[in-house]
Amino acid sequence: MLKLFNSFSSSKEDFVPFEKNHVKIFICGPTVYDYTHLGHARIFLTYDLLSRCLNDQGLRTDVLVNMTDINQNVFNKAKENSTTYKNIAKFYASAFVKDLEALNIQSINRLAYVSDYVKNIEKEVLTLIQKHVAYMAHGNVYLDISKVKNYGKISQQTKEQLSMHRLDIGPGKKNPEDIMLWNCTEDFDFSWKSELGEGIPWWHMQDTAVAIENFGKNYDIHGGARELLYPHHEAHLAQYQLLSGSDIPVKAWVHVGLVLSEGEKMSKSLGNVVWVKDLIKKYDQNLMRLYIFSKHYRDDIDFYEKDLLTKKPLLDLVKFAKSKVSDKTHEDISNLIDDFIQSLSNDLDSPMALQTLEKICIEVRNGKGISPNDFNRICEILGIKV
Repeated sequence: MLKLFNSFSSSKEDFVPFEKNHVKIFICGPTVYDYTHLGHARIFLTYDLLSRCLNDQGLRTDVLVNMTDINQNVFNKAKENSTTYKNIAKFYASAFVKDLEALNIQSINRLAYVSDYVKNIEKEVLTLIQKHVAYMAHGNVYLDISKVKNYGKISQQTKEQLSMHRLDIGPGKKNPEDIMLWNCTEDFDFSWKSELGEGIPWWHMQDTAVAIENFGKNYDIHGGARELLYPHHEAHLAQYQLLSGSDIPVKAWVHVGLVLSEGEKMSKSLGNVVWVKDLIKKYDQNLMRLYIFSKHYRDDIDFYEKDLLTKKPLLDLVKFAKSKVSDKTHEDISNLIDDFIQSLSNDLDSPMALQTLEKICIEVRNGKGISPNDFNRICEILGIKV
């Protein structure tokens, strides 16, 4: 059985979906105003690996990715280029899809553009107001976090620690840490008319409305980068709890570590962003997968481009093993394949799985057989094409 580290419980848990053999996964997607960098790619590669493991166990996955096109960065880019935010979003969304295809990420079933869900967002915000867990203040709408059970549990913060944060500063807020749901007071040169007033549906509520519209009152896995733990995922869970009436509307919260660039967080201002489109021109996607999977998904990666090449000997071994497939798999290799599967079932321990993969290939090189089905099964799980 697959075990996953759940940020909500801070422990590894047996993963059992709400519906038998059907796993609903929501991934926080890109803000579509720029190209995909390696940190983004790691998230989607991790969830592609997770989906492939679930599929190998006979479970069907439904993977939804929200595309954030209502955002100040998107609006600014549109103004800079004298075009509409829709055109900017369309261009960079297309580039994102090309990067996914180049990385052989095939697990995503649906892309949901936030701008298509404004009416849904409005409806959910009005519901929260009617439930008396959200309120209007000087034109904006806020979620009253004092109404939320276990607020702070995902990010492991106490009430005192939460009170130190100053989110969405504005007059009339009941609590400094209350979450904005709808913004009617700032001028973005873009706005939507609604019963809440003319304004912008705010970031956290965008994802919640997309998830509810597509998945209903519960789903199985919510994922994204670790840096989204607070406030984004904390806010999302609070909103989902209040709208669904369930304390645990999401089975598992799975967070991926950061990708640093030579010791520092990737930032355009520092000029150290590594774009996927540039790496793909220089390196095989198989190499990129082996590199990303050589670190556990919850650990940070300090990226140095030269480190990609350290995975080439393993890739060469895999290619050699493919040339030596035979009618039957040797018992020793069958046992190693079991070890490979068990490693991935233990919270996606891909570094251990890759060590086992190397042992399998060495055994094949030494003359022990592996069948085409068993070899292809390993490659399919890892998403490598040789």
